[in-house]
Amino acid sequence: MASCFFCPNCWKEMDERTIRCPHCGYDISEYASLPYEEKLIYTLRHPIRENEMMAIQLLGELQSEEAVPVFASILETEKDFYVIREIILSLDKIGNTESKNLILNLKTHKSRLVRRVAAQMLSD
Repeated sequence: MASCFFCPNCWKEMDERTIRCPHCGYDISEYASLPYEEKLIYTLRHPIRENEMMAIQLLGELQSEEAVPVFASILETEKDFYVIREIILSLDKIGNTESKNLILNLKTHKSRLVRRVAAQMLSD
């Protein structure tokens, strides 16, 4: 089974031996030297949904305040309830004022399910 490799900057598929992305020119060695938390933040744009979901969960476990603005940006356009729910759970774990405000704003989301999860996190 062949593995799929993606550029961590533009997320286009590339050969695993590539040093510089042929699509965007990103130097892959730069990614290797990034701190773990920053790599997870990059992964929030990963084309494979499971990888994105795992990054959301791990950033919550790390209580990553750096991830909060990225989560806010994702929430502006995301329609998938499961992704939104994972972000809410992670925001709750982060627990700073900005993350709590994002959850508070989701209490008026158009999805009843999202509103319910946001309200539940705020009542705990």
